[in-house]
Amino acid sequence: MKLGFILPLAIVLSGFATHALALGANGHRIVAQLAEYHLTPEARAAVNEITRGQPLAQLSTWPDFLYSDSTWTRATPWHFVTIRDEFTVDNYPREKAGDVLQALPKFEAVLRDRSASAEAKWQALAFFTHFVGDVHQPLHVGNGDDLGGNTVKLLWQGAPSNLHKVWDTEMIQLEQLSYTEYTVFLDTITPEQIGRWQSASYGEWAAESKALRAQVYDFGDQKGADIALSWDYNFRNKATINLRMQQAGIRLAGKLNAIFAARKN
Repeated sequence: MKLGFILPLAIVLSGFATHALALGANGHRIVAQLAEYHLTPEARAAVNEITRGQPLAQLSTWPDFLYSDSTWTRATPWHFVTIRDEFTVDNYPREKAGDVLQALPKFEAVLRDRSASAEAKWQALAFFTHFVGDVHQPLHVGNGDDLGGNTVKLLWQGAPSNLHKVWDTEMIQLEQLSYTEYTVFLDTITPEQIGRWQSASYGEWAAESKALRAQVYDFGDQKGADIALSWDYNFRNKATINLRMQQAGIRLAGKLNAIFAARKN
């Protein structure tokens, strides 16, 4: 697939995503847009060179469309990592097919590689942006029992859904904000938070998500096929979702700033 094809395709898919994925893609767009707000001039110029001026938010959803492309089946396991409760990010069994904790440094290396092709850098930037968002979503650091909450069937606001969709889509959608409006709403981060968040490693990002699983699976007295979630669950978890998107955006900016500062030297 040549770069000349990738760029217009991404533009088409980004428009299509509004209908096909509804606001499910907006979490990734929010993370990417927030990162753009916090790029250095050098990093912004490098990103614009790779994307040919397209917003980072536009690239951020491209990896999810690869699920329907049989030539990209190898990318499926890169979106998540399975770390059972008895393991940590340091000792969990690595999958040969890869996972998000293996994919992030892989694509960072491509972005740092001066000899990488324009196509390789475009793909690496899209994957890297997307996976930074994924690893901050608690259910992308799965327990190995329910496909990251996808098999936890429930009612959300009275309609059939599943736990993964609630965290990926439903609670973000409940705000009824565009991704640009939501990003402005979240861009209230202090310099102290920026410094602290950007000092964390990939493994620490995943460990934070893993530590949130007990909160994610707290349905009160509800269990089995009778789980019905609504405003109370949203109230208890919305601040966590917002925090994870803030951390993802700021950390993505920090990584890109470091990558492209190093490239100039």
